[in-house]
Amino acid sequence: MSSKHRNQSAYDKSWSVARAREFYSIHVWSEGYFDVNENGHMVAKPDKTISIDLFEVSEKIKQQGLSLPVLIRFPQILHARVQEIDSAFQTAATAYKSKLKHISCYPIKVNQQRAVIEQILASKTNQVGLEVGSKTELLVALGMLNSKQSKLICNGYKDRAYIRIALYAQTMGLDVFIVIENPSELSIIKHESERLGLTPKLGLRLKLNAIAEGNWQNSGGKDAKFGLDAKDILYCLTQLEQWNCRAWLQLIHFHMGSQITKLDEFAIGLQEAMVVFAEVITQGFKLEYIDVGGGLAVDYASQHNSSYFSRAYSIQEYADIIVTTIVNYCQQNNLSLPIVLSENGRAITAHHAMLITNIVKARDQEEPKLLSKCPEEVSQDLYEKGEQLLGLIKKNSADAEKQKQAFEAMLQEKFLSGEISLHERAWAENILQQCESNVQLLDENFLHRSISVTEKYYCNFSVFQSMPDVWGLKQIFPITPLTRLDERPIKETRLHDLTCDSDGQIPHYAFNNIIHDYITLHELSHDEEYLLGFFLLGAYQEVLGDMHNLFGDTHALNVEQDSKGQLQFSEVEIGDCVNELLASIHLQGDQILQQCQQHLKRSQATNVTAEEMLEEINNALYGYTYLDSIDRPAYRIKR
Repeated sequence: MSSKHRNQSAYDKSWSVARAREFYSIHVWSEGYFDVNENGHMVAKPDKTISIDLFEVSEKIKQQGLSLPVLIRFPQILHARVQEIDSAFQTAATAYKSKLKHISCYPIKVNQQRAVIEQILASKTNQVGLEVGSKTELLVALGMLNSKQSKLICNGYKDRAYIRIALYAQTMGLDVFIVIENPSELSIIKHESERLGLTPKLGLRLKLNAIAEGNWQNSGGKDAKFGLDAKDILYCLTQLEQWNCRAWLQLIHFHMGSQITKLDEFAIGLQEAMVVFAEVITQGFKLEYIDVGGGLAVDYASQHNSSYFSRAYSIQEYADIIVTTIVNYCQQNNLSLPIVLSENGRAITAHHAMLITNIVKARDQEEPKLLSKCPEEVSQDLYEKGEQLLGLIKKNSADAEKQKQAFEAMLQEKFLSGEISLHERAWAENILQQCESNVQLLDENFLHRSISVTEKYYCNFSVFQSMPDVWGLKQIFPITPLTRLDERPIKETRLHDLTCDSDGQIPHYAFNNIIHDYITLHELSHDEEYLLGFFLLGAYQEVLGDMHNLFGDTHALNVEQDSKGQLQFSEVEIGDCVNELLASIHLQGDQILQQCQQHLKRSQATNVTAEEMLEEINNALYGYTYLDSIDRPAYRIKR
């Protein structure tokens, strides 16, 4: 990495890689899967031992002709996360001298990509099941599961076709549980089971009174969208008893949300579920499983607390509370231990995917030369006020903020009244930018600012496509530079995307142990590409992304390191080309080419032939929807 922009002043010498790791909270949110190396580059540590330089990854991607942005997946992290959760339950059971068993069932709604599901199922744990919530997801599961021991949990509202296919899966040898979400499903199951001559395995989804705080709390509580209340449960039990089908019911299930930040709230819900578990058993049913749903949170904001995007507990503490609550309740009530199923899709997938992209430009990256000194058109009064303000800033005066606000108000008022010309306004705005730069240099601690110095950096990506929860839920995701982490960042910035929408920006950032409305990055160099990594994108973001401004799916690929330390790319998925996005809005590329041909017949002669123009337009139709980070004419990514 070039050192041409490194300033080894006393101000910079207090910075270090260790400080960068702390400043961007990498040691917290990464949970050991990402770090900074001695060169100041971000690295991935998929199994927490090997180290993959993300700058080298980006260089190799470009060598293969792929433009940024690119979604990077680390399949080894998926393996590690499944094992980490399973190991936590084993540790908890051993510590409690219990034989309680746990099985992870991945809810594929979190990320339905084939490459993701395949890697999760390939984990080295005893077994991993799948959870589905629709007919489409059920068919996906049928195409992915290859082990007769794997559990298949069928949740969600069901019609007859859904139920029939679930029963067909059982005839194929899969271990299928049809979870009742609505009492009306029960009679359909009975009819279709008798038609096939099968004994189905059923579960009941409970509607608990307990509720967890957060953006996903509607999954629990008495007003939850899914689940059976007390009268619904009793109806189902009565029906099964009357049909002499008690043996069908083997599981109870509840779900309190996908990001539970407080374990005490979850423990209350689990205790409530155990009471129902015992009540069902006293009525002659032999329950073998309890599905505790999802909820294991991810510490996106690195706050170690119970805020919506953080987490105040460890994976081990999560497993401990489940094991101790269930074991204690069963011992106190003389019940056999159930097998515990969990659906922690967010915790399994979040860390494994990240986005690499480049900064396109900054608002003040290239200042017009005419602003470098006072033009003759600037009045003496305006000149003196500007110089006075700049002097206060340089002295770090306590009165600087008030004077800056007064200067800005005066500038606006006099420009509207015609007393200040465009030249004068441009000069005055340059003074304000100099004030901001001086504040950054004077403030070595990066604490609360008395003066706003936020700059706009424009990134080559779409918030709505790659990070939709930023827009929809104001979610926080970790963001770091991929290089120069051995240099002190001095530029307070807010990141904006390519979309023509005011919401196409990231409003909140977590770094330096505080939530901010800006992120501190490095000043941009005119001759060096500045890369950013957006992390913890593996859960929900890819499947929720939309096509705002017709920016489509980014390129995506798996990255691994072989035994010789060489980078290996696999599962390379070329992003959407323009023509694919046009088809989604019912417009064909051929229509555009025909229209362009008509225009060119009426056009004036140029040095470029009509054939050349049409060829490039045609290439553009099959090109990337994002800005090409490789400087070249319209480039086909698909044929």
